[in-house]
Amino acid sequence: MIKFACRLMSVNLLVALFAFAAAGQTEQPKSQPVSSSSLVAQAQALLSAGRIDAAIEMLRSLPTSSSTDTTVSHLLGWAYYQKSDYTRAIEHLSIAVRQGPEDSLQYRQGVQMLGLSQYLLGHLKEAIPFLEQIGKWSPNNVEIAYVLGLSYIQTQNLNKAREAFARMFNIQPNSAPAYLINAQMLIRQRFEEFAEKELQKALELDPQLPQANFSLGELAIFHANIERGIELLQKEIAVNPAFGMAYYRLGEAYTRQLKWDEAVTPLQKSIWLNPSFSGPYIVLGKVHLKKGDLPNAEVILRRALKMDPNNVSGHHLLAQVLQKANRLEEAKKEFELAERLRTTSDKDR
Repeated sequence: MIKFACRLMSVNLLVALFAFAAAGQTEQPKSQPVSSSSLVAQAQALLSAGRIDAAIEMLRSLPTSSSTDTTVSHLLGWAYYQKSDYTRAIEHLSIAVRQGPEDSLQYRQGVQMLGLSQYLLGHLKEAIPFLEQIGKWSPNNVEIAYVLGLSYIQTQNLNKAREAFARMFNIQPNSAPAYLINAQMLIRQRFEEFAEKELQKALELDPQLPQANFSLGELAIFHANIERGIELLQKEIAVNPAFGMAYYRLGEAYTRQLKWDEAVTPLQKSIWLNPSFSGPYIVLGKVHLKKGDLPNAEVILRRALKMDPNNVSGHHLLAQVLQKANRLEEAKKEFELAERLRTTSDKDR
């Protein structure tokens, strides 16, 4: 479930993109009795007006003989989809898609909502065929390519995932950049072991590929192999010397080894390359604190907190600096603020 939760960061956007709010996009039934046709039209108007429950009630009031009509099933599926009741949406949309003509707009909308409903419920194997179908209709739809790629990752079909992301970024699926992008997506989904293999393949294809050594270095540090991580970050800097994040992670790695002097230069370079990013300021503030340089530690931490005022680590480090400087009242306020921010952050998780 943790991995599935990580996958849903863009879900609200996707739901919004495929909400089908325009009533005119749904085709009218062609052979219904007049009374049923009138009720369907009214229900469709209610849906377009956002009165979903009223539309559902009207659609469900239709005679049994009409309850499985393609358009009625489609509208019920659309209504439940908008209510985020994806189980019921699938129930009705499956009927509509099974009965509807495959060349109709209504059919395509049904397939799209079915694929996303299955995806949002975590039924990835069931979602993939629908998402693949949508991808054939709309090969330039990057949202569908993204969701399809994530679904392939979760079902551990790495080659298909790479193809989906390559299509999304307009690159060749067997190219070094495609392996790199697939690895980055795998890392985000917490499949680090698979990501490492993709990164190694990327470097095999192109040893000078930017960010590949960086990602391998981050993985090494994550697994507490600090020396290996430092070596890989230095390789990244050799091929990509203007990449500020590599210097930041290198400086941070040195602090894990308590090598405070070695950490200073890469952190400064990171700041010069990306002065609006608070991360290296905070780590450099910690370095100055550990070296006993309290004035510089305070200055740089305050600068970081101007950029990132809710950073818990920044406030906690600043509190330590003030405490060591015997400014106890100020230190107390910073400790209290750091604790409040930490508590708020924990509640939001």
